[in-house]
Amino acid sequence: MKPLMDEWGVVQRLLPRGWQDAAREFRAFRRARYTDSPSTLLRVLLFHAVNHAGLRQSVALLKAAGVAEMSQVALFKRLCRSGAWLAWIARGLCDKLRERPAFAHAMRVRVVDSTTVQGPASRGTEWRVHYALDLGSLQCDWQELTDARGAESLERLPARAGDVILADRSYFQPRGMAKLAAAGAHAIVRLRWTHPRLLNLAGGVTHALDLARKLRVGCAGDWPVLLPLPDGTRLPGRVVAMRLPKPLAERARQRARRAAAKKQHQVHPRTLQAAALVLLFTTLPADQLPAAAVLELYRYRWQIELAFKWLKQLLRIGRLPHRHPEAATGWIQAKLVVALLLETLYRNARSFSPWGYRFEEGQAA
Repeated sequence: MKPLMDEWGVVQRLLPRGWQDAAREFRAFRRARYTDSPSTLLRVLLFHAVNHAGLRQSVALLKAAGVAEMSQVALFKRLCRSGAWLAWIARGLCDKLRERPAFAHAMRVRVVDSTTVQGPASRGTEWRVHYALDLGSLQCDWQELTDARGAESLERLPARAGDVILADRSYFQPRGMAKLAAAGAHAIVRLRWTHPRLLNLAGGVTHALDLARKLRVGCAGDWPVLLPLPDGTRLPGRVVAMRLPKPLAERARQRARRAAAKKQHQVHPRTLQAAALVLLFTTLPADQLPAAAVLELYRYRWQIELAFKWLKQLLRIGRLPHRHPEAATGWIQAKLVVALLLETLYRNARSFSPWGYRFEEGQAA
């Protein structure tokens, strides 16, 4: 009788087609030394990523488990040259998760954000993981790893017609909004009171804070505006706003005061005014999604904060065990592959079968 595949065999079934050939194309696997195949190499890299320990402990545990026998230097070199291959696997896993049933009005609602990763003894940002969640499934459908200079931008995000992107204040930039509009996608983006220039329908400059100043608690404001784009055109949109209840508004003001005190400067009066308001910009037409529905939908942006919390607390992606840039990149990409594999396994278990994978023809106990 042919035995059932072990857990690693199940993991291999979840990987994108051609992943072993890609190991050779990206020169992650060059010859059968220490690791006899791309499968063993991937198993070694993912084990090191989830082991939360240094190279010495990883190679000792790999040897004890009978997976591979290699030195610390050998593991380090393979980690350094496998970043591109692991990124290819992560993109393939994202592509498999990207196809989703549409929301009402043919919308696919997605949330985008980023999180920082620090190296050993680091006091600042060294890498940034950009991440998007499909709100219909709460699963990742895109990720990208950059260095600290890789700013948050909607220009990075692959989008298509019918997408509705939920994003925080840093993402409200004319170039990113232009890219979404060209793809036929829409956005709901939080506004700072110092937002990029907006125009009213008569062509005059307008400010979201001034529009929402007289709003009362429990009322949703909605004003048509135009966003000037780099090519000289103007993108039609809306400023949607609401006033927070007094306890929440005061809590937001306290956060603003603490942030100003930490930077040793006086809080701006308009910052305190804006703290009592939720200011949004959206390109969705009012007949497709009224103001109250826009505000309600934006509340779900919090789901990506939970995803990052899961990545940092459960997978410990926030702190690196490596100082070398290539080794650090390989380690982060391996972490992302693990996270995406867990999402894929969970999705398959929920959608296809309780054990999360399919049997191959001819397989028997």
